Amino acid sequence: MDAAAWFRLFETRECPLGRAKLVRAAGHDLAVFHLSDPDRFVVTPNACPHAGGSLAAGELGSHTITCPWHAWVFDLHTGACPMAEHVRLVRYETRVEDGVLYVRLPPRPAAADSVLL
Repeated sequence: MDAAAWFRLFETRECPLGRAKLVRAAGHDLAVFHLSDPDRFVVTPNACPHAGGSLAAGELGSHTITCPWHAWVFDLHTGACPMAEHVRLVRYETRVEDGVLYVRLPPRPAAADSVLL
């Protein structure tokens, strides 16, 4: 069963072309990137899969994001990381309707109530 759902993020004019924006939706911290050629939005988890740096605060290239903590680079078209083949950036499905950006997100996993030692 697919429990993913669509969530409204913001009006597209709130994130100019070539910029990134940090957004929280449905318990997810998201990095939103407004790319050109073609004009589109890419939404990923904000935490870098390497060490958790804020990708929304990273350096945005034409189709890449560089994490500000350790300079790991991710291809926003594919999610690939040339520094480590086994590391991929999750990208969420997006759509724009009437000038509003929506993202399709999976449910957040339940937090552990206790830790076993």
